Amino acid sequence: MDRDRFSRQMVLPWVGERGQGRLARAKVLVAGCGALGSHTASALLRAGVGHLVLVDRDVVEGSNLHRVAELKSADLGRPKAEALADHLGRVYPEAELTVHVAHLGPKEAERIIPEVDLVVDGLDNLESRYLVNEVCVKYKVPWIYTAVLSTYGMTMPILPGEGPCLRCLFPSPPPPGALPTCASAGILGPVPQALAALQAVSAIQILVGSPELSPGNLVYLDLWSRSWSAIQVEQAPGCPTCEKGEYPFLSRPSRAALLCGDAVQVLPTRPGRIDLGALAAKLAPLGRAEVRRGVLVATVEGASLTVFPDGRALIKGVRDPARAQALYDRYIAR
Repeated sequence: MDRDRFSRQMVLPWVGERGQGRLARAKVLVAGCGALGSHTASALLRAGVGHLVLVDRDVVEGSNLHRVAELKSADLGRPKAEALADHLGRVYPEAELTVHVAHLGPKEAERIIPEVDLVVDGLDNLESRYLVNEVCVKYKVPWIYTAVLSTYGMTMPILPGEGPCLRCLFPSPPPPGALPTCASAGILGPVPQALAALQAVSAIQILVGSPELSPGNLVYLDLWSRSWSAIQVEQAPGCPTCEKGEYPFLSRPSRAALLCGDAVQVLPTRPGRIDLGALAAKLAPLGRAEVRRGVLVATVEGASLTVFPDGRALIKGVRDPARAQALYDRYIAR
């Protein structure tokens, strides 16, 4: 451990030499390396976390650059996890960085999460968060739920066995297309930085064993209105995940399949009907989007989407199932 490098942090009575040593020995999964994940990863690396596991399925796009940490125009088209690891490695070469360019599906989550001390949230959809929540509860791995949109965000530390889980906060996922996304609602550049800072502090508190940490303390922050609030979320009686031990997201099969030709079919997480008109209105500012003969046809990020009322989608112009599922989660399922 480089004592000179972390001397100002070690002066803090809440950290000290013992806490800094714990950070140096910690292994943290950064689930998603976009704006929120990259800023959190950078903060944890600079705080002295000794091993970061970076997982992301997507590549760097031009629309990412106004809000992500470390990444530059030269990284366009590179896998986000690889590009972020390269830059972080130059910031603190002594840290260990493990990279997975992959979709964090059930198999990957159950393989990676039990081997880490903590999971931090850089995800862009609720389905993946429910999956992470299930694996963390199953293996008793702490994690921090954090989400951002527009000018606001929220964050909550989750310590399995000591407080509520994500399904105590959100008992059921919304239907596909019901929630706005960063692509449709926008995102103010400093917002991921602010929420990443809160998430990183919670992570440090967990890793050093701080008694000040309150599991289930949900903080909401709106930077534009300069307002914030905090509430204590309680464990929900009969919660299917943390009380009953049911893990439906963990047991689901793969949703994306490559079809004949240049198309991938992506299935919804569960049965249900989509309001195609509302989804078309949400996607219209991003490109072509209209409902024809009972299906939605849209073009986003150079891909052609055909969305059916039952939530099923055909995505043309993409041959990588992981990329197709990323598009589905970003624009339809969030």
